[in-house]
Amino acid sequence: MNAEKMTTQNIKPLGRSIALGCIIFIITLCLVLGITSHLSYKRSLYQGYESYIIDILNYVETSIDAEDLKKCIETTERSPKYDELEKFMDGIKEDFNIHYLYIVKPLNRNHTGNVMSVLSAENYYDRYIDTEGNLYLGWISDDEFDLPTVNKLFEIMDKRIPVFFEEKTEWGFDYTGALTLYDSKSNAYAILGVDIDITMLKKLLHKQAIFTAGIIIILGLIFMVIFLLWSRTNVIRPITMLSRSAVLFVQKSHGQRNINQLQFNPPEIKQKNEVYKLCAAIEQMTHDMQDYVVDLVSAELDSELLKKQASQMTELANKDSLTGVRNKTAYDKEMMKLQFMMETARAEPFGIAMIDLNFLKKTNDTYGHEHGNISIQRLCHLVCNIFEHSPVFRIGGDEFVVILKGQDYQNIINLTNEFNQVLSEYAANDSLEPWEKVSAAIGYALFDPNIDTNVDNVFKRADQKMYARKKQMKAVREV
Repeated sequence: MNAEKMTTQNIKPLGRSIALGCIIFIITLCLVLGITSHLSYKRSLYQGYESYIIDILNYVETSIDAEDLKKCIETTERSPKYDELEKFMDGIKEDFNIHYLYIVKPLNRNHTGNVMSVLSAENYYDRYIDTEGNLYLGWISDDEFDLPTVNKLFEIMDKRIPVFFEEKTEWGFDYTGALTLYDSKSNAYAILGVDIDITMLKKLLHKQAIFTAGIIIILGLIFMVIFLLWSRTNVIRPITMLSRSAVLFVQKSHGQRNINQLQFNPPEIKQKNEVYKLCAAIEQMTHDMQDYVVDLVSAELDSELLKKQASQMTELANKDSLTGVRNKTAYDKEMMKLQFMMETARAEPFGIAMIDLNFLKKTNDTYGHEHGNISIQRLCHLVCNIFEHSPVFRIGGDEFVVILKGQDYQNIINLTNEFNQVLSEYAANDSLEPWEKVSAAIGYALFDPNIDTNVDNVFKRADQKMYARKKQMKAVREV
């Protein structure tokens, strides 16, 4: 892509993306916080109402003679105890400011004639002065209770704990608590209900939701403005300046034959952050490019020399600088090669031996890292001598891996014993320095096509055996 295409390509400005992301984040945050706050506040208020209703239900239930009331329901005739209960419930309604306090019995699931009124508490005026509309014992509804309400009453009859639900009436909203009444034989015979008017509570929750949403939105807008101003100063503006300088450099360098003209003019970035580091890196990269171009122009190397240098670079990239054996990069390539051979069913018998140097940290801390390096080199020399027919890799500070092949694969048991024997001789040789008495744990696993689906399976088994050996050596040392 040339410079002209780079400057004319339709791109999305970073500032717009950040602003859009910030807006989406703030809207999401406002919704989550607003809904969470509203639900938490609503639940706390409703829990207070539920506690209040439960106290009333329990208080009234203790004053009910279940057998007498059940008989009144069956005969639809009042009894002296019924009259006392009626006065008691009237007093409760007056004293506790209850919208409704009543006892009903669901009869059937029809659309009419489905609920019987047992007792309905009234205030003094409605009970003794304006009695029109008062409910009496045995009154059966015509269409006052719809089928969903009747079904809910039958569901409540199966419960032994208070049930709460919200109802919308022609006067507003009621919060109802219902408790099933049982006789002495634990048979449900009626439902005791308490209705509390929550119309004002609904309005309060609505106002609180609006107020909370307003506060959250205001705080969100303040945060968004501050964040956008900060990002504009510390991110967007420096990146824009750097982008312009980079584009100018590309335009100026395109087709340029004069090496001295390959100059990058870095913008003045005051913020000492990652953008500043990126600008410095680009500037250094352009200088390196200049030097590289100069070297290419002035060099008179033939193709054989170039090939040799490339081969040397590849070898260096795959060699461990301390020990001279292959490094982790070479090991990863070898694993990929083995995996491919396994997947194509062309894998020859192989195994993996894991070797871990013991006490390297102790040697480094006690005698210094230079002596720790001697321990690593000494162990590497031993591994290479023992497993002379297999490639050796140093994959970590104190870890070596051997890909067992050929004779080493066939003689792995003898070679492992020989390896451990040499280490034992090191330990018993008092003429050696502590860092020369290297100690290491070895574990190996052989590829089994019946259980191994990938190379990593073989590696893990070898690693587990190595750690088991290390644990065994530690136990012997402690004894």
